[in-house]
Amino acid sequence: MKQKIEYLKNNFINISKKGFIHLLSANLLIQIFAFASQLLVASIINPDDIGRIKIIQTYLSIFSIIAGMGFNVSTLKLCSENRTKQERNSLFHSAMIFTLSSTILLYLVILGLNFFHIFSSDKMIQWLLPLGLFPVISNSLFMVYVSYFQATKQIKLISKLTISNKIISLIAIILLTFWFGIKGYYIAYNLSFILMLIVCFKIFRFTFQERQSSIVLNENLKTHWRYARPSIFANLLSELSAYIDIILINFFVKDMTQIGYYSFALTLTIVLRLFPGTVQQISSPFFSTLSTNKNSFLSAFEKYNKILFLGVLITFILINLLSYPAIHWIFEGKYDQSVPLFIILSIGWSFRQLVQLQSAAIFGLGKIHYNAYISLFTFIFNILLYPLALLYYGLIGITYATIPSGITFWLLSRYFYHKAKTEIL
Repeated sequence: MKQKIEYLKNNFINISKKGFIHLLSANLLIQIFAFASQLLVASIINPDDIGRIKIIQTYLSIFSIIAGMGFNVSTLKLCSENRTKQERNSLFHSAMIFTLSSTILLYLVILGLNFFHIFSSDKMIQWLLPLGLFPVISNSLFMVYVSYFQATKQIKLISKLTISNKIISLIAIILLTFWFGIKGYYIAYNLSFILMLIVCFKIFRFTFQERQSSIVLNENLKTHWRYARPSIFANLLSELSAYIDIILINFFVKDMTQIGYYSFALTLTIVLRLFPGTVQQISSPFFSTLSTNKNSFLSAFEKYNKILFLGVLITFILINLLSYPAIHWIFEGKYDQSVPLFIILSIGWSFRQLVQLQSAAIFGLGKIHYNAYISLFTFIFNILLYPLALLYYGLIGITYATIPSGITFWLLSRYFYHKAKTEIL
């Protein structure tokens, strides 16, 4: 017993030194602010608008991956390797230029498509999309900064920036939503990203101090593209497979109130993603560093994987015990219909969280295309499963479909992790 306690104590000290506690506290506050803002917004606006927010957020998640072209992922990989400060700065600078160009171009395409009502038949969604999808530019640029901070292990800095931003964002979202409704929500949402970018620009002015020649940019583009290209497909397919339910519901379910109940239940899964997401963030650059040392790599994976499984299990148990009384009390019965949906969703989404460390390890081993395969096969499975579930059983069918989907995603990730480990180590 004493040995186990000592082992846990040493692990806690070790991960604290690596910045895990700072990152966990930052992520905790970020997710609390995001969750709290969603809850407070839900208490102000009606379920129909909650459904609209979730649909727009789904489009944002998908288009952000296409617009960013994977340069945040390549920045994390390249800048976490053993390079000089000048090389890292040059790669970071190039990634910012590439991301800015690609995001502006895609945003203009989105505006054109929205003019022809491609994304939704709902008039309010059509009106809100230009506002709701502007973070395709601002958030994509910010994610390149975050990747650079992660790669250079500036965890405390990430924590300070994100905590400050989310406090301001929460206050702005609540006030503007209260005054202007769903339109105010998106005005505040955009202001929070713009403010964060301004702070980043001021802190890291070196980003645009030196002009890079076309030769350097071309060389850096080739270097980035080696990792960015497979990550685009991996992340895009992962998002599509994760949110294909919302996409299908948007086009085939006409009752916006029911969409709102389902969307609210899906919003509650934020809690399930907190701890696993932090484990992946902190471990990705370390796996890249350790990829040439078999014993250290395997030891780190085993240690973090135990922490991940324990965290997912504890979170799942607590959230299912507390969800109904908490939601019923906070909203006075307004979202009681969302709770049964959430309990089912929590099973599937808990399985999805178990892949976080395996994905980070595959990334660290340089086998990013394996993550693309995992996402592709999961997407194929979901594209066959979800339409049938919706057709025969409606929204409850979609909800139950998340369970086999999550299990399939986890099993595929396990298979490709062991394949990558065998090939590299």
